[in-house]
Amino acid sequence: MLEPSAANDLKNTTIMLVEDEAITAMDIQRMLEKIGYSVPITISSGEESVRTALAIKPDLILMDIMLSEDMDGIEAAELIRQHADIPIIYLTASTDPTTIKRAEKTKHYGYLMKPIDRINLQTTISTALRRHNLEVEKMNSGK
Repeated sequence: MLEPSAANDLKNTTIMLVEDEAITAMDIQRMLEKIGYSVPITISSGEESVRTALAIKPDLILMDIMLSEDMDGIEAAELIRQHADIPIIYLTASTDPTTIKRAEKTKHYGYLMKPIDRINLQTTISTALRRHNLEVEKMNSGK
């Protein structure tokens, strides 16, 4: 069980979900909200995810690698990272070596294999947020 202060921290943590499969997106959003995260928006295309991420600046992005539009999740993540320091966790059902190599070239904070389970979701997000906070603190202390 979460401490009350930890639960409050989760409610203040916004996660943008980028997933083009509507049922999968609803399931993941429901899990995130049950854990206690705020999910202000779910996006289904890479292009829209870039615009929205730069506008709302979420604390973390869950990005499906394979999106059905012209821009896949890896391309979208690269564009977002060029303009904002937002940790990104990839969602994927594929372990295609070429795709994984492309993803490895980006500064991502992990992978979640579909189907997603709540424990892995919670653990991966918590680790990514902690790692990102430590990187920010280290960068700020070096100034």
